[in-house]
Amino acid sequence: MISNMLRFPLSMFDDEMDRWFFPEAFAAGSARLRAGYPPINIGTTDKGVEVYLFAPGMDPKALDLVIEKNLLSVEGERKLPELEGDNNSVRQERFEGRFKRVITLPEDVDPDSAEASYKDGVLHIRIAKKPEAQKRQIQVSVN
Repeated sequence: MISNMLRFPLSMFDDEMDRWFFPEAFAAGSARLRAGYPPINIGTTDKGVEVYLFAPGMDPKALDLVIEKNLLSVEGERKLPELEGDNNSVRQERFEGRFKRVITLPEDVDPDSAEASYKDGVLHIRIAKKPEAQKRQIQVSVN
């Protein structure tokens, strides 16, 4: 029991070690930036690929989406609103600036079928599979 009391949880030092070895990840104030911005969810269905980018407060017209050689590239710039009065913020976790996310798509998607919509801070991108790659139901004939 005493040995457990004297043991320090390693998580206490994780941020400090990360700051030492990865200072660029903390430049904007948060360790979470190493995962990338905007956060994404990607899933596949029988008909295609669904990509969700979570970018609240962004102007959808400021987003640039490009598909080239099975790579989906999402680029944009996030601007923060100007603070009123004295600009003495104590902590700022929301960064501003340019970002780029590149997502590798499966080989069987059809780039010409890509559609994107933006609602409630979520960019939803749908890319259909090529017709020959989609699942096909085969009927069995009875003789």
